[in-house]
Amino acid sequence: MKRIHPGPTPIRAALLLVCALALIALPIWAAGAQDIERRPEQRFGVVEAYYRPADAIDLRVGWERMIFEWAKFQVGGPHEYSLSAVPEAWLAEAQQAGREVVGLLKNTPAWASESGMLGARPHGLHLPVDDPNNYWAAFVRQTVQHYGAVWDIHHWIIYNEPDIRPGEFPWYEFDGEVHDYFELLRVAYLAAQSVDPQARIYIAGMQWWGDVQAGRAPYLERLLALAAADPLAGQHDYYFDGVMVHVYFNTENVWNVLSHTRAILERFGQGHKPIWIDETNASPMADPDALLANAPYSITVGQQADFIVQAAALALAAGVERFAVYRLYDDNFQFGSSEPWGLVRPDGSRRPAFAAYQMVINTFGSTITAQRHVSSRSAMVVLEQPGRTAYVLWARQTAPVRFHVLAESTGETALLFGMTGTARSLAADYVPGFPESEPELEGWWFTVETPGAQIDRSGGVMVQGTPAVLVIGGPPRGVWVQVGGTEWELRE
Repeated sequence: MKRIHPGPTPIRAALLLVCALALIALPIWAAGAQDIERRPEQRFGVVEAYYRPADAIDLRVGWERMIFEWAKFQVGGPHEYSLSAVPEAWLAEAQQAGREVVGLLKNTPAWASESGMLGARPHGLHLPVDDPNNYWAAFVRQTVQHYGAVWDIHHWIIYNEPDIRPGEFPWYEFDGEVHDYFELLRVAYLAAQSVDPQARIYIAGMQWWGDVQAGRAPYLERLLALAAADPLAGQHDYYFDGVMVHVYFNTENVWNVLSHTRAILERFGQGHKPIWIDETNASPMADPDALLANAPYSITVGQQADFIVQAAALALAAGVERFAVYRLYDDNFQFGSSEPWGLVRPDGSRRPAFAAYQMVINTFGSTITAQRHVSSRSAMVVLEQPGRTAYVLWARQTAPVRFHVLAESTGETALLFGMTGTARSLAADYVPGFPESEPELEGWWFTVETPGAQIDRSGGVMVQGTPAVLVIGGPPRGVWVQVGGTEWELRE
């Protein structure tokens, strides 16, 4: 049977460019300062840390996503249940490291459907959840009960990218229609709750672009419309506890996809539910150690690092509860044909994105509230933290941007972090005649230069300019921006 590749393929990446530009043109629902649940040890994670557990410990990630593949637990029939489907060594290592495991349930066994495809709608889905012939319910119930009790796993994602339609793309993960996925979700929620009151069920991360390209309403919107029409949904919290988001390659789309997701949830009265990013990255197809033949993008290893910092900052500003990078390590890698995704290369060497993500975890982890401020050419995310403020600063377009953050005196110092994770002390300088439009503000400033973004071989800006992270004691301050001799205030 065909194994479905879990991340974007070269063809997928090429299609994403058109769809990404289309999504940028859609209306944006702005978000202000967001209160963020303060669990820094759990906020940042990776997909499949078990391949490189020592690297995961060095990153200090608080969680990882593992696949619990139904087809491997019950290969021959409903009376089988093989715990070897998820090696206990992986679970024990994660537990010892203090890393929470989040389970992704997917892939119907061949015996449980008519087609025998991994993404098929299973038999018995319409039956009551306590009926043994509702095979999906029985599997979910047994899995949630065992792994909750033995391994303290209580977060479960239901399938992956079900919005990809067979025939529209060269791959897909779920063979059914949206009403079939609703049944999967509903049954999983009821089955999980019947055995574990702590269980939390999450809607799968969506691919998004197929709906944009086809002119359809977003899958999440159509899914929630089905829940709204279910007379029992209100009694069961719409059959889900949160939503996963997938977003790749394009800095601008991180904010756009999150904004659209939140708006859809609010439209159905579910805006209070958490959003997690469980997959994000910009594949460094221009890495000399992992060049991809006919790559649609020319993203460098440095730009991969830039994207992860930008995505993490924007996610916090959008109120995302948890964030994970796809993926830690490039396993089963074939040079010239496999897409490079890992923070760690196949040979075990670390890409620059590893250090950048390490800096994110160490520097962003204590954030209490976050707010995004943008102009047409500059972006800033302000992270308020206990006793200090972090400013994540970058250029959105090709022109470099100079940021000026107000200082209290000439003797004040701050820490300036680069993408390598190293920090240097930055002293405030007196800037005569600045700002020209507000002479009463003339005084001491922290000045940070950020380079412009690079035009990708695809013809547009995919990853915006390299960020700088400035950390200063105390609450947020005024920030001014200079681009090409023009200056303006980015925030009060």
